[in-house]
Amino acid sequence: RKMIQEKFPDTWGRTEDSARVAAAMTGGPIISVLSHPFDTFKSCMQGDIEREKFGTMKQTCSVLIKERGIMSLWAGAPWRLFRQLCAMMILDKCNSTLSAMLFPHRHPH
Repeated sequence: RKMIQEKFPDTWGRTEDSARVAAAMTGGPIISVLSHPFDTFKSCMQGDIEREKFGTMKQTCSVLIKERGIMSLWAGAPWRLFRQLCAMMILDKCNSTLSAMLFPHRHPH
């Protein structure tokens, strides 16, 4: 957020909230795309309590690709991305608001 405010003071960095949205829209998709396959593996493994179909993460990956193709690793990605964007904005707002209350010695007035 601070980098966006410094680099784009006349556009995205004009206000703290606009910088927050820009930061979430930049970081959220990158992290979501990279981490989503592992979340998919975890969800499949959790649903298969007896481990009849999905064993290890590597086995789960193989089963998904064999049955549904490589893109199945990103099944549900749009919803997860939306949820992560909202979470990033909320967490950043909490951080900027609560940090001054919790650590007043780091935020002189």
